[in-house]
Amino acid sequence: MSDQEVTNIEKNDEQLFRPHLKRARNFVLGDEPPGLYTQIVFFTGLLITSIFGIWNTISYLILKQPLFLKRHKQVDVEAIISLRGRELGFEGNDFYNYLERFHLIGIALWFCVLIGFIFLWRKQKWSAYIIIGGIILYTSIMTFLLGATYFVDDTTLFDKLSLLILFLLVLIHHFVISNKKTVIEQSITEE
Repeated sequence: MSDQEVTNIEKNDEQLFRPHLKRARNFVLGDEPPGLYTQIVFFTGLLITSIFGIWNTISYLILKQPLFLKRHKQVDVEAIISLRGRELGFEGNDFYNYLERFHLIGIALWFCVLIGFIFLWRKQKWSAYIIIGGIILYTSIMTFLLGATYFVDDTTLFDKLSLLILFLLVLIHHFVISNKKTVIEQSITEE
């Protein structure tokens, strides 16, 4: 095959998928981009949500398949988690089961938060309730299911700061957008 034929095939493949990707992107994110602050909140939230979603997914898979790490890396996940569970005051396999349940719930919550960010991009005022509700629910489930000591001692500073930053960004965004719409509506009615 000549270089020209290869280039033509690549262009055809590119043109075959590009319209479908563009339609999917426009369906999810809409036709026009939002303002700069909304974009900053969206991309920051997307990054943090992805980190937490991936972390919860990997943790859940490791907890479901503990023999994988034991076989390949000689790490006994069950023994480590059982030991930490006893240190936190749990009996038997309770902590292991709660941790597994927490990560499964976390996957669902971070997926909901991701959907909330898509609605935030599309300028839906109520998207903040989905996102903030997901963050509060995630933190509450962690605290009540695994204990306050787990949240204080075993949750990293990065996790705590990420949740706080996400919460504050979305909260500020919600009030800025709400006030912006109120001011615009007032100026229209005054004219």
